[in-house]
Amino acid sequence: MKNNEIIEKFIYTHKLNNLFSKENIKLFKLKKYSLGEVIVNAKDDVKHIYFIVSGGVDIHSFLASGRSIFINKLSPPEIFGDVEYLGQTPMLFDVTANSNDTLIMSISFKNIEIYLKDNSQLWRFLGIASTQKLLTTNRAILLKEGFNLKNILALYLVKNNHLINFKSLNELSEELNVSYRNLTRVIKFFTDAEIIKKNRKSIVTLDKDAIKKYAKEM
Repeated sequence: MKNNEIIEKFIYTHKLNNLFSKENIKLFKLKKYSLGEVIVNAKDDVKHIYFIVSGGVDIHSFLASGRSIFINKLSPPEIFGDVEYLGQTPMLFDVTANSNDTLIMSISFKNIEIYLKDNSQLWRFLGIASTQKLLTTNRAILLKEGFNLKNILALYLVKNNHLINFKSLNELSEELNVSYRNLTRVIKFFTDAEIIKKNRKSIVTLDKDAIKKYAKEM
């Protein structure tokens, strides 16, 4: 399938045709990335907004201490570069492909200004996407810096109706923005206290009152 056909199918599938017409397809570029490949580095001078067509990306931020914080995973049809475009700032995060079939389409800021500056639907779309992304980022940093992991895991259990399903503990540790080692220690603490039960790919609350108490401390 040719690039233009892939872009047109993506726009149609995800109902973005109110943002982009068939004539706009020529404004986009398409590129494939491999697992772990860097798409954009923090502090880069970004010149494009990126749409995830397939696969996905991981977003990381670095604190002044040098520590890396996993912020979020993005998947189709999510975007990045929008915050930097609207805020006129360099890239805020490191963005890397998290699969070997990560396909990204991009449109330059220049083309947006020339061809789409009067598209109110696009501006609304970008505003909503940017706001949601900033809220996710703030929450990730606050959880990482301000709270004990016992509290974080307890709150996560409460919010998920006392059941967490996961593919691997590595993935869960990334989702909670903590190290694998610290996560296993906290799971052992709660398991030994008979507050939770860990199965192969799930964690379930045994003592809901105890978990709620830890969650309330946040």
